[in-house]
Amino acid sequence: MRNYNKDDGSPKCSLKVGLMKAFDTVEWDFLLETLYAFRVPSKVINWNKAHITTPKFFISINGELFGFFHSKRGLHQGHPMSPYLFVIAMELLTKLLAKHIQDSPHYKYHWKCNKIKLSHLCFADDLIMLCHGSTPSATILKMSHDDFSSLSGLKVNPAKSNIFLSSVPNDSRQQLINIFGYNVGSLPIRYLGIPIISSKLSHLDCSPLLVKVSNRISSWMNRCLSYVSRLQLII
Repeated sequence: MRNYNKDDGSPKCSLKVGLMKAFDTVEWDFLLETLYAFRVPSKVINWNKAHITTPKFFISINGELFGFFHSKRGLHQGHPMSPYLFVIAMELLTKLLAKHIQDSPHYKYHWKCNKIKLSHLCFADDLIMLCHGSTPSATILKMSHDDFSSLSGLKVNPAKSNIFLSSVPNDSRQQLINIFGYNVGSLPIRYLGIPIISSKLSHLDCSPLLVKVSNRISSWMNRCLSYVSRLQLII
């Protein structure tokens, strides 16, 4: 989000989108159809169907357990396959965005994003969307996400979503805010542990993440890895 602190240059619009109970709301039929569309072998699809549809749950009321009962949608958090399945589900958003952008002659990419055709960044349920700071471009993003939500069951949580604008004229600024209904955010924010700021990242900006990674590696080495494995990890 370079130069978002400046009022000159190309109009820019970025969105930090918070999904509402992301893993808990994925529609099973949608996910299985997506796996079929990606030509995943039927045997693998059946394995994953068993994984997502067979878990049972109970609830605790005043310390007493009641259940078990089946769920009707969602992915089991903590299962090693769930993040992969969620990423596959989110891939449909990429396809929808690409189609709507291709079909729209008025869409403009975010500043510095046209060459690589970048419209969004997504890692599991951490989603950032980018476009030119104009109404037609923002409308394409909104339409794509609305279509994706209706198919997948994944809804936006406006209270946990923000819009960031730079160099957008005052008469267009409120229009963009109204399209999405998000609060106007301010920098810095964090995405996947990395601070997002309007200037070049410094060593100080990244130091909390570096310390976290270093501590995690030290924990692995102390508990799990032999001396040879430690050398391999460093290499």
